[in-house]
Amino acid sequence: MRIKSQIILSMVAAAALIGLVGGVAIFTQIVVTKSLGLTEATNVARELADTIVFKSSDGAPSLLERPEALKQFLLHQHRRLHRDFLVLDSNKTILAHAADEEHQVGDKFNHDPGNEIGQTLADGIPRRFVDPEEVNAMLAVPIENPEGAIIGAVLLEYDPVLQAAEQSTNSLLWLVGLSAAAAVLVAVGFAWQLLRRFSSGLGDMMRGMEALAKGNAMTRMSHARNDEFGQLADGFNTMADQLASARAHVEDIVETAAEGIAVLDGDGRIASANPAAATMIGRRTDKIVGQQWDSVLTIRDPRGGAFAAGASPIEMALA
Repeated sequence: MRIKSQIILSMVAAAALIGLVGGVAIFTQIVVTKSLGLTEATNVARELADTIVFKSSDGAPSLLERPEALKQFLLHQHRRLHRDFLVLDSNKTILAHAADEEHQVGDKFNHDPGNEIGQTLADGIPRRFVDPEEVNAMLAVPIENPEGAIIGAVLLEYDPVLQAAEQSTNSLLWLVGLSAAAAVLVAVGFAWQLLRRFSSGLGDMMRGMEALAKGNAMTRMSHARNDEFGQLADGFNTMADQLASARAHVEDIVETAAEGIAVLDGDGRIASANPAAATMIGRRTDKIVGQQWDSVLTIRDPRGGAFAAGASPIEMALA
């Protein structure tokens, strides 16, 4: 994988990780909110149940024993807490309710599809259920007398509790979401700047290496940058200077050599020839360069005969 692709992949992965962390935080907060809403609803219902069966030391009857007082108490709680309440006896018969037009005192409450109220009356564990007729989430909490016996249940509308709990955490959810989005944008911005600088430096290096590989020893790179690419540019320019110096030295040796020297390219064309080679061939150097070698040179074997096709030393070297 190319380095540029690796950097892009790393930045995208980092941004995705930031978003994932933000998503996990939001999901966790939602779960916690629901749990807190259930806990708060359970506490409210338990407090209500304890108040209903409370008897003062002067012997006054409890609210459970005074239906009209119980009704007024539930209506007061409804106005204060903005939720519906029902009080049932151990047979699931409605003893009192607040702002619930669907149910009447004396009716049997049978809107718990899984008999959640019956289970709560049996083991004392609060349970949630959905009233299929009103599509409201309800919470059933047992009513216990001072001796600890379960004598009924309080039903509390659970939806308003959950909505109140969710509203209290909306600001936090927005904060987490905006923070995650800002982190992603910052990561993308840094990645873009880094890739621009990296692409610029890497592009200069690639162009310089390609030019040098093609034989342009005068290629130089700008080293105005004060980062690692600037150091690489300095090293590249030093290498190019040394290569140009070595090439000039070799060319001087070739030009002054008494032996005929010709350089061929990969296609068998004469790329350069020194004066001695031009003299041996009997042509000017500018008339030789660019020609196919076999059009200006004739190679014979030690016995003076012609080489078979592809068997001459030059053809074998080019192959």
